[in-house]
Amino acid sequence: MRAVLPPEDPRIPMPRVGDLPDPVPGPGEVLVEVEAAGINHAELLQIRGHYPPPPGESDVPGLECAGRVVGRGDRVMALLGGGGHATRVAVPAGQLMPLPDNLSFEEGAAIPEAGLTAWTNLVVEGELQAGEIVLITGATGGMGSFAVQLARELGARVLAAGRNPGRLEQLRELGVKEICVAGSDLAKQVREATGGRGVDLVFDLVGGASINAHLGALRDGGRLVLIGLLGGRKVEVDLGAVLSRRLRIVGSVLRPRPRAEKAGLVEAFAAFALPRLRDGRLKPVVEKVIPFERAAEAYQALDRGGAFGKIVLKI
Repeated sequence: MRAVLPPEDPRIPMPRVGDLPDPVPGPGEVLVEVEAAGINHAELLQIRGHYPPPPGESDVPGLECAGRVVGRGDRVMALLGGGGHATRVAVPAGQLMPLPDNLSFEEGAAIPEAGLTAWTNLVVEGELQAGEIVLITGATGGMGSFAVQLARELGARVLAAGRNPGRLEQLRELGVKEICVAGSDLAKQVREATGGRGVDLVFDLVGGASINAHLGALRDGGRLVLIGLLGGRKVEVDLGAVLSRRLRIVGSVLRPRPRAEKAGLVEAFAAFALPRLRDGRLKPVVEKVIPFERAAEAYQALDRGGAFGKIVLKI
């Protein structure tokens, strides 16, 4: 099979495409012929040596794909621990979902990681309830653009935050009514939008110094789920405010979770999301589709930032 491989020169941390043996499915796995695969920041970290795959998962990057089950032809999309950036991948059966007929493979490849990240951290970790207010940070990217839709479908009032006002305006086409420009006055914007109350939940894809503004946007007793560290790993936080305002900060990652847990998350997400994907209430946002043999170009595009939605490899 063809697959994304580590850089030949570690000083130039961009991937190359080469040949590897086809994967052999283990117990409980099925072989999928990959038609398209999404790209996430986790893959950038992996090829730079900072985010190795969990034990037992493929060394090939790629956390989501869409394709056909070998020997059956079923159209599927899959959440992966690794291996998606290849022409074939062995997938735990519990991490497969049917790909709705109205969606292309490229659209399907943009769903599993974004959708399951949103579901896990809004519903399971964030405990979001209908009628609550949620702030989605990094809202114009692949994760954020799906999370704002999912939060809306869960019955929440959604505030979307990002650094680019033009891209934030594009979210209105997804049903987002309230946007905030990320920056030092984000908490003030949120307070004004909520009549001084603050939000119940922050879906934090950014971390870094921005976390102080995100904590400031919470109501007393509010929750923040930390999912990404695009803004950096280390920051000074006033723990006195966390204590006195009874705030909750939850750290959350999806990739290292046990396969049985992932299967349960996939089942719950699919039951809620598949009907909405079929009728268009939920839709993946694809910024750019790049041929698989030009994978380095796709990785570079993600590294530059500024995409509205997902970058997808067409295989």
